[in-house]
Amino acid sequence: MKRAFTLVELLIVVAVMVILMGLVFKLGSTGADSSRRSRTLARMQRVENCLSGYNAAFGSYPPVKNHGAPDYTFKVNNHGIQLEQHNSAIWGWSRIGESAEQQAWRQVEAACRVQPMGCAFPYPDGYNEKVVAVSDELKRRASSSESRYKSYRSDPVVQARLSAGFDDGVTSNIGRHNSGAKYSDWRDIQLFKFGVMSFILPRYLIMMNGDETFFDKYSQWKDNNMLPCNPIDGSEFLNWRQVQEAYESEQKSENVKVENIPSQAVCARWLPNLAGSCRCEHYFSLYGVEIRTTTDDWGGLSVDNPNVKIYSPGRAESDSNAQQYVLDEVTVVDGWGRELYYYSPPPYQKYTLWSSGANCRTFPPWVAKERLSSKENQCIALWTQDDIMHLNN
Repeated sequence: MKRAFTLVELLIVVAVMVILMGLVFKLGSTGADSSRRSRTLARMQRVENCLSGYNAAFGSYPPVKNHGAPDYTFKVNNHGIQLEQHNSAIWGWSRIGESAEQQAWRQVEAACRVQPMGCAFPYPDGYNEKVVAVSDELKRRASSSESRYKSYRSDPVVQARLSAGFDDGVTSNIGRHNSGAKYSDWRDIQLFKFGVMSFILPRYLIMMNGDETFFDKYSQWKDNNMLPCNPIDGSEFLNWRQVQEAYESEQKSENVKVENIPSQAVCARWLPNLAGSCRCEHYFSLYGVEIRTTTDDWGGLSVDNPNVKIYSPGRAESDSNAQQYVLDEVTVVDGWGRELYYYSPPPYQKYTLWSSGANCRTFPPWVAKERLSSKENQCIALWTQDDIMHLNN
């Protein structure tokens, strides 16, 4: 008689194989998570080195102005901009990803980003075609029923933003911002974000790429930048157009006028720390340091990024000037591709730098949790359980 496996024996073999495969996948996941955590810690250390250099040079940490309110109870619109309305009843969810949890996170994230890590600025002329192409493709995917584009439809707010399309916000569309031109607050204009990177990178060399109108006409730029003088001969630049022309000149002797402005040149001391750590749309070589990241956590303007950052001027969704646009950006992300978080209260003698970890959720470290209810702390604990934080005193 030929002997064969019984059904029970086959089921046992299959069960053992499933268990072994599960262990392999779990170990692989643990290894990947450990790698991302190590990458995060390394990048945080590099940013800390830059912040220490800034403190040594200027006597404080970067004086990043608040781009919103640190109060997590403010409601936000579809673009994450805080509204003058409170919503304290945001808790009660049990799992990350629930509709109520996503809404609560939008409010909390806006508060956590009150002092942004990255700096953002209009795309230079010549990028319009790329921006339009990405917009058209994301619009198509957001309305597509194909299963592979499910992530584009999983969040109704994201889907609505993508379905509306966007542009690059350059000169041809600059008129729509004029209604807010007299204000310098980020929430009213949103043409620039002066985050941590705008202090520890040579700001003019990376931000002055757009149309001169952005620099000569808008108080948001002028109120955050002191007009420098020419360090070669001591003469004053009369306007921002002259600074831009010095930046754009192909002659090295002209570039020196911008590169040797003391506030710009001092950045060269700590720039090597940022080599390969920054995420940005363009390739930048600043004082011989290549800062653009070469890792796989690229999250810039691309058709593979349904979470591309889209802005809209004005706080009200019904604003007639509320067409959508995108900004170029330079920032530092953690191992999971999320931007690092930063907070430094005046007089900017201490700061907190942290990552939201694998679950991409966190909570403002300046909020006293002992004053919150047990239900609130239960939800917050779920968000912050894998945070990677460094408190500098």
